[in-house]
Amino acid sequence: MAILGIISIVLLVLLLSLSFANLQELAKYTKEKRIFAEDYYEINDFLGEKEVTKKQEEIYNYLAISKRATKGDLDYACECTEQDLDEMVYLGILKHMKANMTKMKATSYLKGIGLVVLMACIFYFANYYVLVKVNLRYVGIIFYIVLFIVLAVNYFAKLTNYKKEVAFGISMGVVGITFFVMLFYLVFGGRTYFHADAYSELISISEEEFSSDVGTVDVSTLPIVDKQYGEKLGSLKLGEYPGIGSEFETGEYSDIIYNGEQYLVSPLEYRGIFKWFNNNDVGTPGYIMINKVTAETTLVNLRDADGTGMVYTPSAFFDQDLKRYAYMNGMSKYQLEAQFFEIDEDGNPYYILQYSLPTIFINGGRDIAQIAVVNALTGEIESYDPEDVPNWVESVYPPGLLLTQLDFWGSLQDGWINSIFGQRGVLQPSNGKRTIMNDGELYYFTGLTSAGSDESTIGFVYMNTRTKETKLYKFPGATEQAAMNKVLTLLPQNNISTSFPIPINVNDTPTYFIAIKGEDGRILRHVFMNVKELEVYGIEETKTRAYTTYLQSLGSSNTDNLTTITGEITEITSYVVDGNTVYWIELDNDERYMINVAAFDNDVMMYFVSLGIGDDIEVSVQDSTVFAIIED
Repeated sequence: MAILGIISIVLLVLLLSLSFANLQELAKYTKEKRIFAEDYYEINDFLGEKEVTKKQEEIYNYLAISKRATKGDLDYACECTEQDLDEMVYLGILKHMKANMTKMKATSYLKGIGLVVLMACIFYFANYYVLVKVNLRYVGIIFYIVLFIVLAVNYFAKLTNYKKEVAFGISMGVVGITFFVMLFYLVFGGRTYFHADAYSELISISEEEFSSDVGTVDVSTLPIVDKQYGEKLGSLKLGEYPGIGSEFETGEYSDIIYNGEQYLVSPLEYRGIFKWFNNNDVGTPGYIMINKVTAETTLVNLRDADGTGMVYTPSAFFDQDLKRYAYMNGMSKYQLEAQFFEIDEDGNPYYILQYSLPTIFINGGRDIAQIAVVNALTGEIESYDPEDVPNWVESVYPPGLLLTQLDFWGSLQDGWINSIFGQRGVLQPSNGKRTIMNDGELYYFTGLTSAGSDESTIGFVYMNTRTKETKLYKFPGATEQAAMNKVLTLLPQNNISTSFPIPINVNDTPTYFIAIKGEDGRILRHVFMNVKELEVYGIEETKTRAYTTYLQSLGSSNTDNLTTITGEITEITSYVVDGNTVYWIELDNDERYMINVAAFDNDVMMYFVSLGIGDDIEVSVQDSTVFAIIED
């Protein structure tokens, strides 16, 4: 298909030349057409000499040069009369040629039709770059067809001497009809003010209980790498390979689950068309993987295996351009919403392209209709309905589309007028979102606030990236932005920033986990903060210490939830996390409880370590965490 791109450039230049310049060939043809449209004269083959007048001699000499001429031309050049010409025809000196109107018209029409066919080819090849959606739900294809009709009618009329007034009338009629069609699409095509109920039902939301639906957090699995930090880690890793980094750069990062763990993956992309020319036969080397929990960064070089890398990418050109490749292979009638890079269980690279179609009236309420899965190595492409994608594909619904549908759900449930004026019960997503993992699946997370509120949230929304299943957890609290602003006040330093909060469940308490980052992207502090009460938090250099501090703050702010337990120690185990010793004790009630050394002073810990198996102990606990050790 690359040759089509070159052909389209040439043909587009030709079309523009015909549109904006009176080409010499066209002018010459027009002149010839005028000649053939009238009778004309030319010199006859005759033998011997003829006696002619001086005027007839002048006519003869003119035709000897011009070869043929109409009576008007001869009259203009020689000031001759029709009698002079008739006498020369009678003497056999000239031939009077009748115009062949049938042949002339047939030739003109054939050339006119040929030009229309040529223009059709131009428009076809031009679409190699334009990539118009071939679907009458979109105005782009209508405009494209109308442009072709108007140009074709006018050039056909110009070449065939068809009445210009008729051609102009046809063109204006087509343009007028198109204008009203586009106006209809714009005003009535599927607008929210006519279809508020349908828009509010684009996404289905179930209300769940946060503490029961979202499992208690395992601190060791909390991710510390967001996309901003991941970009820095990826650039550092790419800098370790100067031969690769000089020609390639990291692309957009995608969230995936790989072997049960959270990763960011980014494809290596070309640094411009010249780098593509140098490497298009073998493709880009591979991709970068970043473990979101440990920050371990790996560059996977696929060309090390057999010399072939990722050929079909967004930064490639012509046939290898990902968007164009998918369009030419069956995706021409859909709207491309977004594309994500992912890998399967074996580490093979794929691009996931998410295509939508309107679902409300003509062109309103877009939703995902098809998923194209493109093998970046081989170009093999498979199309799936959203519910039928392979299990390893995480990115079925793009966040932008789901947030838009969530906004429709929150604002249009009581009608369009209420969403603009009364705003009774109107809800809206808070500013920002983050991809999180819950129970082995990825979700887009955002807060939900009342219209006009910028500090408080009515709860969290989890939107499944694969199924669009959306859950609302209602409870009052602070928005993500309010929590981020609060966190920045906890560390009085310049040039610091925070990660977007991760919502977690800590002892049935909705909690934000936030990282404070320095200017270079390094994590300076880990923060756990109560969503309902921002004054209850834990901030430390390590996750474990921050979590322990938060548990203590949480316990002291919820003393009614502490339970005093007395029992005989049946087992003691310990391990070290982030330089802290953590003990787990089992009592004779067969329950286990955690004691973090960092949460207690030395005297209390000296008392605890003096105890052994078989000794009695009295502790105050919340869930499985010990907040106080009561000495005898």
